[in-house]
Formats: sequence, C-alpha cells, structure tokens
Amino acid sequence: MTMNWINKALLALALLPRNLYRRWGIDVSQLSAILTAKLMMDDRRPNSIHVRQQHSGGKEVKNATIGTIILSAVMGLLFLFAFAFGNDHVTQLTVYFGMFIIMLCMLLVSDFTSVLIDVRDNQIILPKPVNDRTFIVSRLLHVFLHVCKLVFPMLAPGMIYLAFDSNPAASLLLLFLAIFATLFSVFLINAVYIAILRVTTPERFKSIISYVQIGFAILIYAGSQLLPRFEETVDVAEFTLPDKPWMILAPPYWFAAAFDTVFSGSSKWFQLAAALMSVAVPLLSIYLVVKYLAPAFNQKLAMIAGSEGPATKTAASREMQGKSSLSETLARWLTKSGAERTGFLFSWKMMARSREFKVRVYPSIGYLIVMVVVVFFKQSGTDAPDSQFFAGFKPIAIAYLMNIFLLAAFGQISYSDKYKAAWMFYITPVPFPGPIISGGLKAMVLKFCSFIGIPFLLFSLWVEGPSVLPNILLAVSNQVLLIFAMALIGSNRLPFANPFIEAQRGGQLMRLLLWLFLSGIVALIHFLLFRNAVAVGAGLVLSAAGVWFMLQQIKKITWQEVELAD
Repeated sequence: MTMNWINKALLALALLPRNLYRRWGIDVSQLSAILTAKLMMDDRRPNSIHVRQQHSGGKEVKNATIGTIILSAVMGLLFLFAFAFGNDHVTQLTVYFGMFIIMLCMLLVSDFTSVLIDVRDNQIILPKPVNDRTFIVSRLLHVFLHVCKLVFPMLAPGMIYLAFDSNPAASLLLLFLAIFATLFSVFLINAVYIAILRVTTPERFKSIISYVQIGFAILIYAGSQLLPRFEETVDVAEFTLPDKPWMILAPPYWFAAAFDTVFSGSSKWFQLAAALMSVAVPLLSIYLVVKYLAPAFNQKLAMIAGSEGPATKTAASREMQGKSSLSETLARWLTKSGAERTGFLFSWKMMARSREFKVRVYPSIGYLIVMVVVVFFKQSGTDAPDSQFFAGFKPIAIAYLMNIFLLAAFGQISYSDKYKAAWMFYITPVPFPGPIISGGLKAMVLKFCSFIGIPFLLFSLWVEGPSVLPNILLAVSNQVLLIFAMALIGSNRLPFANPFIEAQRGGQLMRLLLWLFLSGIVALIHFLLFRNAVAVGAGLVLSAAGVWFMLQQIKKITWQEVELAD
C-alpha cells in the first residue's frame, strides 16, 4: 500500500529542515523511514475525531485522512463565531486563537494519546540503532502531521472569511501564525506529559489522561449547548479586550497581536513583545523538548510498557483495600452469597478501574449536568398557569434524563478490552449465570443512581420541597425497571465478558433506541399523572413490584441463553 498525495505532501513538509535536524544529531534517513511507515498505518484506521465506529465485518480501512479533513473543515466553521466579537482584529483573533489552541490541546490529549505515548515503538524501533533524538523527533513530527490534517482544513473557513473581509494577505498571515500556534500546542502538551510522568506513576498518568478525555467530551457538549444561549444574553458585538500590558500573559493574545502588528502597524511596546513571543516561544519549545526532555520521556515510556515497581503496586493495593470495604458491605446487604455477590463485586471494581469504561460512560455525566442547567435555569418568560404546571414537572423530567447516564453504563457494562479475563465465570460450577448478571446490574444501578441520584434528590428536595419525593422515586424506579427489562429481553451478557467491537453492532443500537423510546413513553404517562398523589403512589408500588419480578427472572437465565464472546 502506498501513501496518498496528502500524506506525501505532509511528509515532505516535515522533512524540509534537514540541515537543522542534522545539527541536532538526528538521522534524517531513519526519520523519513519511520514517518513513512507511521503515516501508511494511520491511513488504514479511522481517527476517533471523525469516526468512532469500527467496521464490524473486518474490512480494511483506506484513506481515513479524507474523512478527517472533511470533518475538520466543518469544525473550523464553528471558529467563525470568534469574528462576532467586537470590531477589532485583536479581540476577534484572540478569541479565535484561544478556541484554536484549546481545541488542538484537547484533541491531542483525547485522540492522539496513543501516538504520544505509543509504547509499541519501544519494542519495534528502540532495538534498532536509532538514537533518542531521532526517536523523539519522529514521535513529535508524527503528532504534528496528525495535527496538520486537522489544522489546515480547520483554518480554511477563517482564511476564506478574512480574504473576503480584509484581503488575501490577511488569510495567508492567519495561516502563518496558526502554524506557530500549532507548534506551541503540540510541544506544550508533550512537555506537560513529560512533566506529569516525572512526578507521578505511569498508572496514575493513564488515569489522568482518561479524565482529561472525559472533560474534553463534556466541554464540547457544554459549549454546543451554552454558547448559543450566551450569545442571546450578552452583546458580543460590543465586547472588546482591554488594551493593557498584562494581556501578554495570554498565549492567544500573542498571535492576535502579531497579526495586528503586521496588518495594522501597531507600535505599542507590549503588543510588539507579544508578536515576538508568538514566534520565539514555539521555536524555543521545540529546542527544549528535543534537547533536554527526550531521554526522560523514553525512560518513562518503558515504565508504562513494563512493570511499575513494588512501590506502585503497594500503593495500588492500599487503594483497592480502601475501596473494597464499601463494595463488600453493600454486597452483603444487597446480594445473596455466591455467584450474585461475585458478579456484584467484580462489576463494581471493574467499573471503578476500567479506563475504557470511564471514557465511554462518564462524559454522559457532563451531558446530564448541562441539561439540568438548561432545564432548571431557562427563563420561561411567562407566569401562566400552564407554565407553572410544566415547571412543577422539571425535577421529575430531570430524573428521567438520568436514563442518559444509565443507558451509557448499561451499554458498556458487558464489554471490556480485557474480556478474556471473564474465563473465571465459565470454569466455576455455577448452574445458572443469571445471578452473576443480576449482581452486575445491581452494582451498576446502585453505583450510578447513587452517584447522580442522591445529589439530584437533595437538590430537588431543596428546590421543590418534600412533596416531590414520591414522583422522584417513581421516576427512578421506572428507569431501573426498564433497565432490567432490557437486560432480560434483549441482552443476556455476562459483565465485562465481551469485546468492545460487539457494542457497535446494529442490533445493540436498535435495542438502546427502543429503550429510549419506551422511557419517553413512560415519562409522558407520568407527566399526565404527577399531580395525582393516589396515582403516583399506586404507580410506585407497581413499578417496585415490576423491578422485583424482573430481577427474579434475570436470576433464572441459563447458560444456553447467554451471549458468549466470539
């Protein structure tokens, strides 16, 4: 397989400063060979920024770069929001480069971590006669080329806007400054990674990256929901950044000041200093990372690939012992001894330790928080009785919105990247696997309903008073009833016993969509009855009885009914 013309152009761009590489002690021929192999491999697998679904049929992925470029251009359209601020280039481009740098840094952490800390290179490249500087520069340039596939199409809408709003020279100047902003972002993230690895264990480092990925997903969703409302409440056209020397502390201001200095000829000393920093700081960052931080980076990568040493294991053991006491206490209260308790404890601990599970499930917490803010604090604009009626249903509606969180957890509790570890379920003399499944479902519901439900319940009681409690309990019970019904009817899988690729199958998606539809129907019925205390009380009794019945049926699931991993 050969490289497409886009990757060839990017490779030629990366190898332009050959003489500079040689002065730094980098083998250019080795660098070219490494980058060629990496780019060819990258084009065979889609990047998670543009597609997270994998081909379930095992087909080979080709020309993934094209999809990345198209969706990056769409993302660049969102940056045009920056030109709605004020009427001067410094304000507009400070906002623009702020969005640009934040997005790049988040993308590096969330999508390119596997490139930045790719431990496979330690087994493939380091045994060869490749020095540390060539190795680390190949890694950094690989990330830089990844980012270029995002940066150039991402900049295209802004460049087109400036070409028509000002002149073509302005769009070329934006491109020039964005290259340095990209260098600053790439090497800033690398330096931060290395700094973190110096002060923490590799295992904790992986956890930090997972939480940053979760925060990035929440940030994107929150921005899409709150920015339009911000524009409605604030007159962004009149917003102007202060013309003060302390603005030099903000990196996005450097690039905006450089643009204004070249384009408008500004002569203010702090703006000239900021313009100089826009070029000097990225170049200095490259030198510092390659010269001083590369050896430490490779050493820490080896720690990630290998064992972490007795100190790390001891600390991890203490942490697990601290967490197990709570889970074991809850298991004694809520499960019968044997298979069900084992399923409960196994699922509880896996949900706490699996980074893949957290990355796929925890962003839904942010979605729920944003929706709570939108629902609770949106101004109705009227005091009509109908509006007050709908307002009284808000806490109950948010309880039903918890299905976003429960749905995300339920959709992933059966899957794991270490699914082969579930062999312990198959070799034990358990006549029915149903108790294992019921134990896992109890752990999931308890963990996520308490994690979100208890704070939300206290908040609802504070806002609406004790009268809302029966309705909240009914809404939660209905959600648990639907979860158990879905587990019984459509998804008989042991907890964390199947590969993630099975989660992408169309049947699984249809079941989840059906669950959302049924949840909406139940919420509508509840809405029609929530003012009737007798109906709510009767519904709560029936719902609780349904939960108990479904749980008993789940415990009767046989081995013949369980969907085993391929």
